[in-house]
Order: sequence, then C-alpha cells, then structure tokens
Amino acid sequence: MTSPMIKVHADSNSLLTTAVTDFLELVESDSKNPNQISVVLTGGSLGIGFLAELSEREVDLSNVSFIFGDERFVDLDHADRNEHQGIAAFPDLLKFDLHRHPSPTESLEQGKKSLNGALEASYGPVQASGDVFDLVLLGVGPDGHVASLFPGHTQQGDWVIAEDASPKPPAQRLSLSYAALNRSKRVWFLAAGNAKAKVVGQALSGEGDLPLSKVHGSVETIWYLDKDLSDAL
Repeated sequence: MTSPMIKVHADSNSLLTTAVTDFLELVESDSKNPNQISVVLTGGSLGIGFLAELSEREVDLSNVSFIFGDERFVDLDHADRNEHQGIAAFPDLLKFDLHRHPSPTESLEQGKKSLNGALEASYGPVQASGDVFDLVLLGVGPDGHVASLFPGHTQQGDWVIAEDASPKPPAQRLSLSYAALNRSKRVWFLAAGNAKAKVVGQALSGEGDLPLSKVHGSVETIWYLDKDLSDAL
C-alpha cells in the first residue's frame, strides 16, 4: 500500500477543478487502452459537483464505464438518488456506459443479489486478486463514512452490501463493499470543511477504525482537501 498524497486547495471549487483536470489526464493517458476505463463515482455535494464540473469540459468519455459506489434505494427519478442528481448535473452521463443500481421494483435484498451477480459476471469473485476499477472517487462524511459504509455497521456482502438502517435518510441503500472498493488502482477522496478534520486526521495518521481508513488504492491514494479542512488537521 502506497503512502497517501494530499492536495490542498483554496476552496471546494478549486478542489473540484483540480480533481476533474487530473481525471481527464488519466482518461487521456489510458485512451489507447483496449479495455474500458472503470470509474466508481460518488454522490454528495462534491461528488455531484465533480460531475457538474465535468459537464463544462469538452471530453470524450466513450471508453469509460461508470457506476456509483452507493445508491439510495429509491425510485430512479427520486431527488435523493445519486444517479438522478448526477445525471441532472451531467446529462451526457447517460450517453456513456453507466451501470445503474437496482430500484425498489424488487426488495433491498433482491437488489443486492442482482447487482452483486452483475458485478461478479463482469469481474469474477470479489475475493480474487487484481484491480478491476481504475479509479474510485469517495466523499467523506463527518462521521467517517464512505459510500454507504457507516461506522459500527457490519453488513455482510460480496461486491455489494445492503444497508437497511442508514443513520442518514433514506434508510435503505446499496453500497459497494470494502472488498469491492479496494479492488481499484486509484482511490481519490474529495473532502472539504473543517467539520471533517477529526475523521480525516485519524485516517491520515492511521489511527482508529473508521470506514474511510479502510479503503486504499493499489497504485495511489489521493486526498483532495480544501484549505479550511487542511488548516484544521
């Protein structure tokens, strides 16, 4: 596991500008790769802001496949749904290869099994070795959660876990598991605001057992922070 890199920015806007620029450089560098570039997206203000910033760029993402790292188990057009927010911010996302999470037309447990089966068909068993994602983007909750993996919650799953008692509404969610998120070459955390300083500080120091401390890229882990958060560390 490589040591994390920290990139500090004046504010969240410049943070997103840098992250999107770095992402487009990654896509460009891998453009001759015969395989698709696999990217795990994140929700939240910075995750959706990332897509909004991406919508302002002239980009060819035809060789990129996307999936959100977690999803609120609500209707496809529900305002709380990460995919719905992401598509609203970046409508062209639907033109590319976006792997959608199941909706409540089936039960939460059935949704978990369905998504897990699709990912296993694409990537094999989650316990196997080797990277399947090129990049995982993650936001950070003030409690240290990432995706819908919350402190003290130990739901079992393979590629996917079903969360039925989220501390933040809506209660029901699907999320990629720790094992899944850790099958990535790169993990980029997007975090802003001094309210997150305690948990980010713990993760960077290697202390504690918070969810954000349990995910790392095999090639690189980068923390994109704003100055308010960095100054509070």
